[in-house]
Amino acid sequence: MKKQYLFLLFIGLTNLMNAQVNEIGIFVGGSNYVGDIGSSTFIRPNAPAFGLIYKFNKNPRIAYRATLTSMSIRGNDLDAKNEIRQYFKNSFKKNITELTAGIEFNFFEYNLASRGLTKTPYFILELAAFQYKTAQSLAPSVAPAISINYKSKRGIAIPFGIGYKTKLFDKFAFAIETRIRYTLTDDIDDGLFIKEHILPATTSSNKIEKFNNPKTNDWYMFTGISISYTFGRPPCY
Repeated sequence: MKKQYLFLLFIGLTNLMNAQVNEIGIFVGGSNYVGDIGSSTFIRPNAPAFGLIYKFNKNPRIAYRATLTSMSIRGNDLDAKNEIRQYFKNSFKKNITELTAGIEFNFFEYNLASRGLTKTPYFILELAAFQYKTAQSLAPSVAPAISINYKSKRGIAIPFGIGYKTKLFDKFAFAIETRIRYTLTDDIDDGLFIKEHILPATTSSNKIEKFNNPKTNDWYMFTGISISYTFGRPPCY
């Protein structure tokens, strides 16, 4: 009798592990940054971003997900509405490589194995690790040009976002989403380096104090679309 129970339990666990739908796809869109340089508008894509995405649909309401993203971020004080920022005229452009893992919560039941159209808004909660380059020191250069040495650095961000997804046809799904990242660093835009090494040569000390708030960390965002292919056994939720 015990062997029969163990056999039935094994069959049940096997079905649960295999009765899932996996998704793998690509996404493209735009990214932007909010910090001490440039515009302070949160959702304002101004640079390209693209990457890969994988989802493991545990049930119609929850999916585990992982993404690998390459994005450009840029900031220019001339784009800011704040007159103080416009005065400094600082700008920067960088690349960020990001790896995330997290959970996707569906507002409605979402089952890609269903024959009819399935769609839902969703909420994203993730943890992100990212790599970027930050200013380290001034390099020898011919005036008035300024040359800066950079070094690679890693950081952690707390990402969250919202989206909307739907089944396109057969095994393909479509989604549009916005992800917001609050980083645990304040040097993505080299703000502190600029304040200590660049501004003193051209700006009065009383105005320098108004640049780079050390109490605020940097943010970066992504808004785009994804197309994914589903595979695996149809789910038996």
